[in-house]
Amino acid sequence: MKLRSVYSYFLFFLLIGVLFCTPRVPAQAQLMNVIPNNVDIELAPQHPGPNTRVSVDIKNYSIDLDRSTITWYLNNKQMQKAVGLTHFEFRTGALGTTSSIDIVIATLSGKVVRKNILVRPGEVDLVWETSGYVPPFYKGKASYVNQGFVTVVAIPNMVGTNGKKLSAKNLVYKWSVDGEVQGSDSGYGKDSYTFRGSIVPKATEISVEASSLADGTRATESIELDPERPQLLIYQDDPLYGVLYNKAILDTFPLTTDEATFVTIPYFFSGKTPTVANLDYVWSMNGTDIGGAAKKNRVTLRRSSEADAGSAQVSVAVENSREILQSTEYDFSISFDRKAKEITF
Repeated sequence: MKLRSVYSYFLFFLLIGVLFCTPRVPAQAQLMNVIPNNVDIELAPQHPGPNTRVSVDIKNYSIDLDRSTITWYLNNKQMQKAVGLTHFEFRTGALGTTSSIDIVIATLSGKVVRKNILVRPGEVDLVWETSGYVPPFYKGKASYVNQGFVTVVAIPNMVGTNGKKLSAKNLVYKWSVDGEVQGSDSGYGKDSYTFRGSIVPKATEISVEASSLADGTRATESIELDPERPQLLIYQDDPLYGVLYNKAILDTFPLTTDEATFVTIPYFFSGKTPTVANLDYVWSMNGTDIGGAAKKNRVTLRRSSEADAGSAQVSVAVENSREILQSTEYDFSISFDRKAKEITF
């Protein structure tokens, strides 16, 4: 028992001597030997498309990158190596390919930091349409006007890591308007977004990010929509052929018959038809209101008596009582020769 006690005291005092006699390494020196692997990598563009030039920049405030030797590898092939080389550029491949970027940072103290990023290109197109009115057989695209409704549809062209094209309905969409995320309109399968133009006439930027749930493949796109003023055009309503949409009255209409009926078409105004209740028409001739003789968007003008050759100025103004920024006007002249009669309504 005495030998065991002596041995225990010996071990105790030996441990005390080791703790107090061993020289300590300063805490600051210990921290300097540890280099955090928190290198920030910035891509421009952040989500590149196929065959796109990409810039890569690295930043780290714990490492003196300006005095470090930095080597860049693209798909395991060394591309550049230099002191302080924090910028690198490359071109992405076709859809379905992956670009592997390896960055090796060797500091002056001999420490090495490695980073790897994978860039998988994808693309998404944005197409839009508005609910503004256009006449039958109109071949153009209805313009976006002030306070008009617009639907933007995302058409992705993305390939997953398995080499198969990703379905548009199986992607997650994040929609933004002027940089502000539209949370309630974003989500799984929401490949379209509908909005109404602001009461302030200004351009609106619509952007979308489409991403895959499975492998993180993503693509972004944005468009800027600048509202226009709605337009008016005047057509003759022929008693035999109907409204002659193929020939608008641009300046002067020669009146060669006893009467003529004119129809105004409100291009791009909100509404299903040109005679919706919220569209107000104001007709006038030579400055005199002839609204009583007009029926909404049409008016009939007739001859009444002999008159010298001359002309009459006809104008019409249209405004939307619900969308106050949707208003415009149009005027044209009616000419008649010496044998014609004065124009009445």
